[in-house]
Amino acid sequence: MSGIRLSEVVLRTTDYDRLCDFYSLLLDQPRTVEMTPPPSDDPDEPSRICFFDFYFEPPYTQRIAVFECEDIGSGPNSLGLHHFQLRTPTIEALVDLYRTLHAHGHRPVEASNHGPGTSFYYRDPDGNKVELSSLNFSSQEEMRTFMATDAFKKNPGGFPLDPERLVAGARSGRSLSELIWER
Repeated sequence: MSGIRLSEVVLRTTDYDRLCDFYSLLLDQPRTVEMTPPPSDDPDEPSRICFFDFYFEPPYTQRIAVFECEDIGSGPNSLGLHHFQLRTPTIEALVDLYRTLHAHGHRPVEASNHGPGTSFYYRDPDGNKVELSSLNFSSQEEMRTFMATDAFKKNPGGFPLDPERLVAGARSGRSLSELIWER
């Protein structure tokens, strides 16, 4: 394995405050650093920049940056981002985050048990796809064993989940680690 780690995802927007507010809510933290670069005649240069740092252990850092740009273009390729993944430490944390986002009007566009992980996909206010995910296995060995099965090889996309069913199950005392495998 190489020494490369996810370090930064940069998003371009024309609605800076709305996008920063969304990531502040999602990451449960205030804006880490904000700055206003010198003015530029280039519409692709940011007029405001915000960073959300959520991991720092040199030489590695992880952050999301929001750049306010005058012109982000138009068309299906203008955003330049398909999706990015943020991993929660447990399925319980993933469901808790779902509850928080749901309470603020954000609903997943898709929720699935992919086998190795459970994922809820959201669209942020600019339409970027954000995958919030938790691992379904406690060890890499367990995950690799599962991924070697015929069932996984025949359906690597997994199956859809209803987040509300997970919330209701958790409230009734059921184990989320078991509920994610029920169809």
